[in-house]
Amino acid sequence: MNRKYFALILLAGLISMACTTRVSEWILLNGLPSQYTLVYFHNKPLSESIKNQNQKLAERISTANINFRTVKRQEIAKPYYELYYKDRFFSKYMTNEELKGLTSSPLRKKIAAELMAGKLCVMLYLKTDNDDKDEKGLNALHNVIASSPFGNIITVVELSRNSKDEHHFASLLLNIEDDLVDIQEPMLFGVFGRFKALEPLLGKGISEENINLMLDYFTAECSCLIKDNLPGTDILFTDNWENPQTALVNKIIDDNPMLGY
Repeated sequence: MNRKYFALILLAGLISMACTTRVSEWILLNGLPSQYTLVYFHNKPLSESIKNQNQKLAERISTANINFRTVKRQEIAKPYYELYYKDRFFSKYMTNEELKGLTSSPLRKKIAAELMAGKLCVMLYLKTDNDDKDEKGLNALHNVIASSPFGNIITVVELSRNSKDEHHFASLLLNIEDDLVDIQEPMLFGVFGRFKALEPLLGKGISEENINLMLDYFTAECSCLIKDNLPGTDILFTDNWENPQTALVNKIIDDNPMLGY
């Protein structure tokens, strides 16, 4: 995500019919997450055991932003599952066992709790586990947080792209764009609203300037144009988004009116 991208969004917000509600708050209160689809492909009539297995799976993921269905395909050699976001393929799974933890994980629960507590956003740093590569971007991120007037309402979390406990979460992030999985660079995702993640800053693009532009977007006054052309990908997650705490950004801007411009 580059400077031009953010500048266009911010300009649109300024020239549109803006309201005093900030982008991050409006999306949390009003932005329903887009749906994923999990499809079970099979080549012959389903046995009762498979029907029961899929029924339990459907019940387990029913509270997440996901739909489940089965599709018969004569040409396949053996059954499998595929995950889609809108119309885009994300991942393939050969067994039901591989789907454990698909819709929830400890780190996703922590991030959702921070968003529901009124935090401006969560800055998620996806590491390569190469210290030389990871350190520079992390330093830039921490420098921005330390100097930002919104630093106390921004949560920073780190995640290894090789994490076994969070492998589904890491996979979801790496599928936000088609080519991310092949890029061996650290990535910074801004997460806001009801678990919406912006396209990441990558490698050398994780600069203080670009991070500040991301924060400018989260603190910008919302507008009709932004609402209709909202960037980002909704992360698969099961949670109740009702009754979030008051957005903490509001008091900071009320106490420092010039920050609202």
